[in-house]
Amino acid sequence: MSTALAVVAAILFLVRLGLFVALHVMRSDYNPIEHAVSDYAVGPTRRLSTISTWVTAAAWAALAGAVDGSATIWLLVLAAIFVVLPFLPTDIEGQQQTAIGRIHYVAAIAWFAISFSLTSHFTDEFDLTVLVVLRWIALVSLAALVIALLVRPLRRRFFGISERVFLVAINLFYLVVPIAILTR
Repeated sequence: MSTALAVVAAILFLVRLGLFVALHVMRSDYNPIEHAVSDYAVGPTRRLSTISTWVTAAAWAALAGAVDGSATIWLLVLAAIFVVLPFLPTDIEGQQQTAIGRIHYVAAIAWFAISFSLTSHFTDEFDLTVLVVLRWIALVSLAALVIALLVRPLRRRFFGISERVFLVAINLFYLVVPIAILTR
């Protein structure tokens, strides 16, 4: 495991968290209750969203270099997904679906699934209560956002919030992982 890459990963996940907050306080036509975070990649917040996405790609890559084993491959897959996400804008709700929009959804599902599935690996490896708690928060919010997607009347009120809870929990989880590497 590389100490330097763990430091870089921690810094990048911290920067990503700051960019995530900045994205939500920046003036836009979107709000955290009714809109997916992917919507921020279209319109006036596109540039900040793209920077955040590429910072996240670098964070996944740095973490991949800081760990050993099969997690490395999956972290590199996450890095690759985040490199291409700015080129796969989401379809805005109410507009006609596009092929690129559908590919975006597949990429989003993949990154949510991979990032969550890796939480069990790191929770087992580091046995830290904070990781267990963040994993549970991520699990519950992921289940809530899937339910909100499937039950259309819930979508407008619950998808945005549950998605953001998931994203913050995952970001904090992967901020703690490189710190755990450094404090071993």
